[in-house]
Amino acid sequence: MPEFVIIPAAPILLDGVDLAESAQIGPLRTVIESILQTKTKWALPVRELPPVAGLGGLGIDRGIDTRTNELLEGEDWVGTVSALNPAERAASESAHPAIAVALLHAHSCGVRIGTLGSTDDLMIPIDLSVAASENAPLAPVPGAAEADARVVHALTAGDVDAVVAATSAGADVHADLDLLDAATAHMLLREGTDYSFSTVFDENVHEVRSLCGTGTY
Repeated sequence: MPEFVIIPAAPILLDGVDLAESAQIGPLRTVIESILQTKTKWALPVRELPPVAGLGGLGIDRGIDTRTNELLEGEDWVGTVSALNPAERAASESAHPAIAVALLHAHSCGVRIGTLGSTDDLMIPIDLSVAASENAPLAPVPGAAEADARVVHALTAGDVDAVVAATSAGADVHADLDLLDAATAHMLLREGTDYSFSTVFDENVHEVRSLCGTGTY
């Protein structure tokens, strides 16, 4: 039976991103990467990977060259990005930002990441609302916390259709659930899906609800 893992898409959970990292973060990262190590390969719910994916948007010169699965940092990263042709650059710039987070977590624990069809086991990075509380990164949006709760409830209820319905409000509350939406669409293509989900952690990280769990479909 195929398995899936949901992880937070927040770069803050990657090693070395927050130089003032709190004591909360390291154990959560360890949990994420321990789960990833239960497989040798996971598929992201995308049709293709960009040539490179990294943290340049955060001002951090670190990323993965997906053509070689090589971790690049500093001048190596800058040089590789500079050498991209226009089509490669466009593909890399338009890729979903969570792809870089997924690739970096996977590289840290020695597992591979592919696209849909490369394996049935899915890795699904999500960002719940960044506007769900008074001290959240963005100005609070009414109903954001409730929207998060509906997503989590739908996941744990074992109803893929309910997950689809709950994710539809994501953009309205500054949540990024695009990859969850793509994953559930893929799951619904399977006949006789036996869906289940178990929460591993559900914690508030920098005023954003952060969910990690595993399941089958």
